[in-house]
Amino acid sequence: MSTCPHIQQVFQNEKSKDGVLKTCNAARYILNHSTPKEKFLKTMKCGTCHEINSGSTFMCLQCGYCGCWNHSHFLSHSKHIGHIFGINSNNGLLFCFKCEDYLGNIELINDAILTKYWDDVSTKTVVPIMERRDGLSGLINMGSTCFMSSILQCLIHNPYFIKHSMTQFHFNKCKVRSPDNCFSCALDKIVHELYGVLNTDQPSSSSSATNRQAGFIYLLTCAWKINQNLAGYSQQDAHEFWQFIINQIHQNYVLSLPSTKEADKENTKHCDCIVHTVFEGSLESSIVCPSCQNNSKTTIDPFMDLSLDIKDKKKLYECLDSFHKKELLKDFNYHCGECNSTQDAIKQLGIHKLPSVLVLQLKRFEHLLNGSNRKLDDFIEFPTYLNMKSYCSIRESESEKHVVNDKVPDIIYELIGIVSHKGTVNEGHYIAFCKISGGQWFKFNDSMVSSISQEEVLKEQAYLLFYTIRQVN
Repeated sequence: MSTCPHIQQVFQNEKSKDGVLKTCNAARYILNHSTPKEKFLKTMKCGTCHEINSGSTFMCLQCGYCGCWNHSHFLSHSKHIGHIFGINSNNGLLFCFKCEDYLGNIELINDAILTKYWDDVSTKTVVPIMERRDGLSGLINMGSTCFMSSILQCLIHNPYFIKHSMTQFHFNKCKVRSPDNCFSCALDKIVHELYGVLNTDQPSSSSSATNRQAGFIYLLTCAWKINQNLAGYSQQDAHEFWQFIINQIHQNYVLSLPSTKEADKENTKHCDCIVHTVFEGSLESSIVCPSCQNNSKTTIDPFMDLSLDIKDKKKLYECLDSFHKKELLKDFNYHCGECNSTQDAIKQLGIHKLPSVLVLQLKRFEHLLNGSNRKLDDFIEFPTYLNMKSYCSIRESESEKHVVNDKVPDIIYELIGIVSHKGTVNEGHYIAFCKISGGQWFKFNDSMVSSISQEEVLKEQAYLLFYTIRQVN
């Protein structure tokens, strides 16, 4: 990169300078917000030879022409028309075809854009303060609310949800836009308080504890309005609250859809909300004839989390093996249409589709026949990296009946969140453990936040485990 004298000449004329700034802004917006298909067809397609990304494609700053590098079509355009500046549609860098080099003084344009639009920028944006920029803030226990705060900490430290909230995806479509009347708006309020500025009029240090908890208070209010069973001072189940939260996020998304789509809101099988795109997987349930292995009854159902039996188990992989193992169905009147036999069928559960974030519940609370409940305090060993290859279903062909899992790659998940439970069924306490960017673990015990080693985390009595997809080999 070199310092370009030609851009400095352009900036000496206010009219030409204004034109360059406007075009730069427009080009950057197109490159940052276009879909891949739009980029290929509009910014990477040469206007002369119509080849896509031939070497590199440059967007003319003065007329909007797109020309390729390999066939020198932008260079020809520059020589014949006299337009010498082009933006590389791959990386957004500005190229001068007279200097035959990228601009080294691009800050000249950046500074000019910022100066020109500063009044507008300053009124619409707030510079985040340094305190709590990483979300490391606790949530005050307001009367047995640890089952809520532990789930919230795992959700608001989930990278997918953080990105979703910070891009204001919900707020831009929400018809309510009020944290005391909209559950998802209250969630956004919590994220804003934990990652951004609390009060633009005064420093965060002078804000009261109540101000720091405004989003959590709003969320409690919304939850109580929706489900009165959540109100009061009794301890409740964190897993049930997790299911309540994701269902409410989905419902708020449905309500934000345009009215023209109301007929499709509940009927559509595919949902683009953050819950279904990130947390939803699908299970395949097969009933197989033990004689001819005919798979005549297969159903596929969605899941948001998997509940695993832990009784007489020591490791998470043992729990998953038990979940996936074949089961002989007794007293099941199964007749095979393939071999015409009638006998006990074999049932097996397998994962048809894995989600981006896999949530596992370890079933610690057992319901007894006498109507009482008890808690299983068994320690279950869980890994920081989990391979789900062995639990995925394969549709086998007739010639490959003995091939098991050879077509499934290693699917590696990384542990990013834990909810643990201390105490008994009726008198217990929930604590969350989250892994933030950089790999450091933190313990969220209501309002108290502390650093913790991975070795200590792996000794916890886990109730819920949050794994995110890391690698597919």
